[in-house]
Amino acid sequence: MFTFTFLLTRLQAAIAVVSAREHALTALLVAVWGRIGRISRRLERLVVLWRAGLLPQARAPRAGRRGLPSGEKIISVFPTVPAWLVAAVREAAPLGAQLEAMMSEEECARFLIEVPQARRLLGGLCRMLGVGVHRARKPRAVWVVPRAATRMAAPAGLVLGPRGRLIYV
Repeated sequence: MFTFTFLLTRLQAAIAVVSAREHALTALLVAVWGRIGRISRRLERLVVLWRAGLLPQARAPRAGRRGLPSGEKIISVFPTVPAWLVAAVREAAPLGAQLEAMMSEEECARFLIEVPQARRLLGGLCRMLGVGVHRARKPRAVWVVPRAATRMAAPAGLVLGPRGRLIYV
């Protein structure tokens, strides 16, 4: 039996510690702390409904979606770079690895397949923690020790003179 509460509560605690220490990031980290709390509550509610078999049926998509008027964009207050939260809160790295391991368990994987809303909730959190983002690294350049230089025989009649010039002998 899996639960997201313990993991996300520890993540909130790590964020709170860094938020108190780094005054430049306090506003951003407090917003993230609140968002993670909402994600945790929603996920736990979905897990309870899923285990009880009481999830409502998925609605058919609407034919005409009302979006924003043309030209307007939603501006997010959160960075969009993968694993940005791990860069800001180093203590979140092991929690991201634990989330990835938990999501690969059989029951949790079944839950995520059957409940698309949970996948959407975890999508943003996974991007913040860098879960599932594996960038191919460039192979490192290998430094090769140069071979010892071999002495070339001087061409007939030419010798290296003073100041590095070739002179005829």
